[in-house]
Amino acid sequence: MRIINAYISRGFLTTFGITLLVFLFVMAIGNIFRVIDLFSRGVSGTLILKVFSYGIPFSLIFAIPISVLSAVFLQFSRLASDREITAMRACGISLWQVIRPPFVIALLLCGLCIYINCNVAPDSHYARRKVLSKLGIETPISLLDEGRFIRDFPGLTVYIGKKNENVLKDIVIHQIEKDGLKRTIRAESGSALISTNDPGKINIRLHRVRIEQPDEEHPENLALTKYLNADEYPLVIDVQGLINREIVWKKRADLTIGEIIDALRRSTRFTSRELVDPDRLVARLNDPGDAFASYIYTLLSDEAAAAVEAYDKSAGQRKKISAVLAKEFTRITAGPCIYAPRPFAQAKLSESTTEYMHNSRLSRETVTQLNRMLLEEGFPDLLVKNASLDFYRNDVAISRTSLLVEANTRIALSCSCFAFVLLGGALGLKIHRKESSIGIAVSLLMVFIFYFFIIIADSLVNRPEYFPHLIVWIPVLLSQGLGAILIQRAN
Repeated sequence: MRIINAYISRGFLTTFGITLLVFLFVMAIGNIFRVIDLFSRGVSGTLILKVFSYGIPFSLIFAIPISVLSAVFLQFSRLASDREITAMRACGISLWQVIRPPFVIALLLCGLCIYINCNVAPDSHYARRKVLSKLGIETPISLLDEGRFIRDFPGLTVYIGKKNENVLKDIVIHQIEKDGLKRTIRAESGSALISTNDPGKINIRLHRVRIEQPDEEHPENLALTKYLNADEYPLVIDVQGLINREIVWKKRADLTIGEIIDALRRSTRFTSRELVDPDRLVARLNDPGDAFASYIYTLLSDEAAAAVEAYDKSAGQRKKISAVLAKEFTRITAGPCIYAPRPFAQAKLSESTTEYMHNSRLSRETVTQLNRMLLEEGFPDLLVKNASLDFYRNDVAISRTSLLVEANTRIALSCSCFAFVLLGGALGLKIHRKESSIGIAVSLLMVFIFYFFIIIADSLVNRPEYFPHLIVWIPVLLSQGLGAILIQRAN
């Protein structure tokens, strides 16, 4: 039996490795097009390599289960077609013994998938977003792409006909506000330069400009539109605001399983990882001209204040100061409300935070939540947004359901590995064909059905009464049950 187990395991692992490489290549095609686009924008090779490598763990989330299903299906189809299954059964070996080696391997892959889905993939996804946002700092002019409408900048839609380094031609800029289009700026040419004082801003000087400004009361009436001409027109695009927002605001897919659990528990504690740039944070705390940071500095303990003053930007000090400030900010949020009109005058508080501050009954729990909101918005580019605050900014039930769907989807995808072993083995015995194309087609069909339930669950996030986080487990249980029944009947 040891020889048979080794034979089946070797065949399964070989087929699994080949199919995994094939599916990873297929999934990488989208990243390849993205890489080509970044190359055309003049982005450095190092950043492009980072973007590509950070996308691999996210591809593994889907590639490993698909490869397991395809590999076990192809393996058992070949064994059945070559009558090897018949020979094994004639020797008294049951199908459960035959399928045991792939099942054990699938259990190990399940553990690997749980680790990737719950920790590695979210971190790499978040790191990828940070690298893409970093492009706006290191190569901000590369964001000005020619031949397409650029909607990356808040309040602006930019079209550039031709671009040669920093020289622009045939430019159309729509300035948009909440109530609609404010003005349209057309220019024959222009030049884009990075601001020397603020590298997060692009200074664009337009030449031979025509400005179309609709009437405020009747914007739809073209007869009332005002037209202005100018030889030159300066325009400043603030890229830093876009970059900051992308760095600190984590999306649902960026949260590790630990962060999701903390969010479900409504934990507001700070961690070292949530301090985006300790160097800049310490610099702000030591800046006497920064009213808000100076006010927060007065709330620090004597030990923390001494650590801030003694900080020398070394690697060891950076790790230490991150831990100290995370602990201090957690202590500050647990204390009384830190809001004060004068220091918070320079902080741009969001409408949801302001509304929460004025409308909520400030109990101990709500004060802690409010303090976390105030710190995040006081240091918008330095502190990562806490996911649990969505419970208060948005609907509690919907926010909780969204996180439950995300967590259950990741675990269900991981558990699908051993569910697919039973289903793939049973289908392989039924459809005993040597052709690999049949196996790939059947595998893709089964995977499509599996992920269709995930799409349904994600679409029902706004309907918590339907328990969408349990829907993702339906294909897992059906695959296991159907596969076990078919194998038992064949046995």
